[in-house]
Amino acid sequence: MNPTRRVTDAPTRVFHALLALGFGLAWLTGDADDWRALHVALGYGIAGLLTAWLLYQFFGPRPARWAMLLRRVSGGPAWLREALQAGASPRPGFWRQGQNLLLAALPLTLLLGLPLLLLSGLFTYQEWFGLEEAMEEVHEFFANSLGLIALAHPALLLLSSWLRGQNLLRPMGSGKLPGAGPDLVRSDRRAVAALLALGLVAGTGWVWTQERGAVAAVEHGHRGERGHHDDDDD
Repeated sequence: MNPTRRVTDAPTRVFHALLALGFGLAWLTGDADDWRALHVALGYGIAGLLTAWLLYQFFGPRPARWAMLLRRVSGGPAWLREALQAGASPRPGFWRQGQNLLLAALPLTLLLGLPLLLLSGLFTYQEWFGLEEAMEEVHEFFANSLGLIALAHPALLLLSSWLRGQNLLRPMGSGKLPGAGPDLVRSDRRAVAALLALGLVAGTGWVWTQERGAVAAVEHGHRGERGHHDDDDD
């Protein structure tokens, strides 16, 4: 059996999968009035998922923490300066370093942009301060921009995997990479991952049910008002 080492734990993988699924479904239902209740529920679910991720920064393993992403992109300015100076003959490994920087920058940009997306959606949904029309435009801008980033991230992973002859998607599936060496993450923490998944699915489902009930009540009220007006006309 070939040796492997664990580089990501189960909560990190579950967070990644649920965020991809939730964001994808929210993007698809954004313009569908019939799926408005699900879209709202997914927004609250993503907000809960981000909150859980922030809490995990304090007790999760070091490779899963925010600081690791920041450390990976910290070499970006130096790389750009070198790119401007290197011309047509960059040093060996220069372009691979650029790929690594971009692979770290894309999810970091997504994580930074999601709170703005969620906040603009909340302003639109709650119609706060009469800013719903302006916030709807902001919400649509962030949804489309972050959607493109979300698509670019796996596309770049696939391209980099092909160029390097190594499956870079594997850590988000099994949590392991081939090769000898110490595990970067000692424990897989599957119980924490299960609680995260169950809590998020249950919470999102409950919000969806409540939103569907509210929509049905509003529609029933509108039908009742139309019927009352028809009786008055008679």
